[in-house]
Amino acid sequence: MANYVHNCPPSAGWDWLMQGIQLFRSKPGEMFLFGNTYLFIILFVGILIPFLGAAIVAIASPALGFGIMLAGRMGQKGLRVSPGVLFNAFNQENRKHLQSLLVLGAAYTACFALIRLFAHLLLGAQPTVSIEDLQNADPQANAAFMEYMVLYGIFVGVSSIPVLLAFWFAPVLVVWHNMKPMQALFSSWVAVWRNKASFLIYGMGWLILGLGFSSVFLFIFMTLGLPPAFLSALNMMCVALVMAVSLCTFYPTYKAVFEHDPE
Repeated sequence: MANYVHNCPPSAGWDWLMQGIQLFRSKPGEMFLFGNTYLFIILFVGILIPFLGAAIVAIASPALGFGIMLAGRMGQKGLRVSPGVLFNAFNQENRKHLQSLLVLGAAYTACFALIRLFAHLLLGAQPTVSIEDLQNADPQANAAFMEYMVLYGIFVGVSSIPVLLAFWFAPVLVVWHNMKPMQALFSSWVAVWRNKASFLIYGMGWLILGLGFSSVFLFIFMTLGLPPAFLSALNMMCVALVMAVSLCTFYPTYKAVFEHDPE
């Protein structure tokens, strides 16, 4: 396997999206079930388990990230992709890399903890209004709460981008390239930085296609006058579909940057 970083043209970002969509079209059932398994972990482990859930998901993210890349590779080779592929990093064959992946997970968790800490230090304490009480809250308290949440979301979202990019290739560099955690993080950051134009197109395209798809179908569902409960269920299905397709686009980024044959 190649150990160098290939510099891709900006148009490669769009190609990665199209390759991911093509992969989903070739295996819609398998990839949809795979994506839903990942979404289930994020929602039900990360959200429903108080305090520990988010930390568990964050620590396991690099290991799950490797499973996502592996699923893309297997799918492109025509192999069957089951939900169990997501947990391949925990199998016996990859057990020697598990410690490094958990170290990455600890670093990942620490990075996002620091981002949230800085957000609270910058913005101050969150206004004491819960989402459930918004309709009954004082208008000024309501406005202050919404303003705080928007600013908090923007700060966390923008600050998270460098972290996500540093960890983008790190799990597969640990497993497939036998790199140490810090070496993998550095190499991942260098690879993404050298291909920043491609990743910019990739990220913008991913955002536009995902939001556009969900918005169009949500508008259609609302126009049909469907009951709120049914509308919520259909919206959740759209989110699950976008999630499944987006995961299919991960491996093409690695293949283009690290498996491109030298000229």
